[in-house]
Amino acid sequence: MASTFKNAGLTVPTTDSSAGNLYTAGGSETAVIHAVYLSNASESNAAKVTVKVTVDGGSTFYHVGKNLEVPANNTLTLDKPINLENNDILRVVADPSPDSSSVQVEAVASILAIT
Repeated sequence: MASTFKNAGLTVPTTDSSAGNLYTAGGSETAVIHAVYLSNASESNAAKVTVKVTVDGGSTFYHVGKNLEVPANNTLTLDKPINLENNDILRVVADPSPDSSSVQVEAVASILAIT
């Protein structure tokens, strides 16, 4: 078994779709997400962010954190491991409120991929 440390990054979308997939474990890979960093680059608006994962290879999502508030000019860190099996997905989506122009969220994950 080979282990590889990786980083994945994403400008977080406001639509809950595959555009919000921060990381997908490969077909012959498992992965440990060591931490997820959610950064709000807005100077004045707080952001609400949802983080979720699949547990069945990409079909059904479950919330890791729902409507997590990230203050303006700040970062929220989720620092407990999340395990992904083959084809499981880590997805991050921002709430567009109060308006879509105010959402300026980036996400970075620290990952250990095992093949």
